[in-house]
Amino acid sequence: MNTNFSRFDTLTALLTGTTAALTIIISQPAIAKTPQEVANIAGPLTVQVNSSLGDGSGVIIAKNGTTYTVLTVNHVVEKPDIKYTVRTSKGKNYQATAVTRLQKTETDPDLAVVKFESPETYPVATIADSDQAAIGTQIFVYGYPATGGLFGAEREPELSPGLVTSRPRNRPEGYTLRYQAVTWSGMSGGPVFDSEGRVIGLHGQGEFGFAQTSSGEVAPIKTGFNAAVPINTFIDKLGVAGMNKSELKVDNSPSTIGPISTVNPQDAQAYYFRGLSRLDRGDAWEAIADFNKALTLKPNNTPELYFNIGNARTFIASSPDTTRGSNAIQAYTRAIEANPGFADAYYNRALAHLDNKDKPKAIADFQKAAELYKQGGRTSAYQDALNRVKQLQ
Repeated sequence: MNTNFSRFDTLTALLTGTTAALTIIISQPAIAKTPQEVANIAGPLTVQVNSSLGDGSGVIIAKNGTTYTVLTVNHVVEKPDIKYTVRTSKGKNYQATAVTRLQKTETDPDLAVVKFESPETYPVATIADSDQAAIGTQIFVYGYPATGGLFGAEREPELSPGLVTSRPRNRPEGYTLRYQAVTWSGMSGGPVFDSEGRVIGLHGQGEFGFAQTSSGEVAPIKTGFNAAVPINTFIDKLGVAGMNKSELKVDNSPSTIGPISTVNPQDAQAYYFRGLSRLDRGDAWEAIADFNKALTLKPNNTPELYFNIGNARTFIASSPDTTRGSNAIQAYTRAIEANPGFADAYYNRALAHLDNKDKPKAIADFQKAAELYKQGGRTSAYQDALNRVKQLQ
């Protein structure tokens, strides 16, 4: 099975056995690993969770005899009358023998536990203290995306590096670990690793943010920000899951690599990241200042920088002539000029055109976004863009 890496690759002895694992606390500093080393750890731990309703991912967190426990997100297994299958890295399919949904109400975290039986030997994930994942911390999202026309068992695993952009105290369904990393449908429930290959969260939310239009309405935009439920949230729910901490493999030692500092940026990359962090927290004007500083230091910066300037302009609920409208459109246009295949930039520019009451340009951009989404295998985004076109025609 091949392991793919995302377009953000430039960001910078597993426990098995026949009895329940004991909790392991390692006092020595954890050693950072390369992305390939993290992928090598993630592969055997990460599974597909499939059903007739859709595809997801999960991670093996415990083993007791031949019984394995998989942690995933609730929305992957939320229907009690559906049969779920776990497909492992060895290409073996197993019927889920039990599903425990931890999300009983809308305010509960989006988590679930799935069990399956297998005589095969699979490693168990090492869990770390997710509170250590501060803003600027390197993370890796791993899962099985449903892209390129591949679904179910045909999906291939993907490693997507990123950086933590914010740690809000409260978010719907427990998604308080936020980062900018490329993710796709099918990766929900997949593990989020730290730079030592330890699980610190469960991915499951992202892509959309919400901005106020000039008419006062709230509309979704593509942001590139994604989120996970921190693993500490699951630890707090072990009793509900019917588990004991002694079943888990834990390593709470500090990382040897600290987060990127946002206190005193010294180069374009640091200003860009601080802008992302500020944008994710809703500080749009401050984010724009940092993005512009990054452009001053490195004029030929990435299309993502222009894209996020456009997002920041969009989030500022003010006069469309000076914020959302012309300036947002100009920024998205610069992103598209730098990367003609930037589907999300077309999508967001279409929203800006729509807010300016320019329906023909909005339709043209939604159509281009749909075309690019289809080429990239982003089925849900493709259908969304098509629906936008139909609504406007």
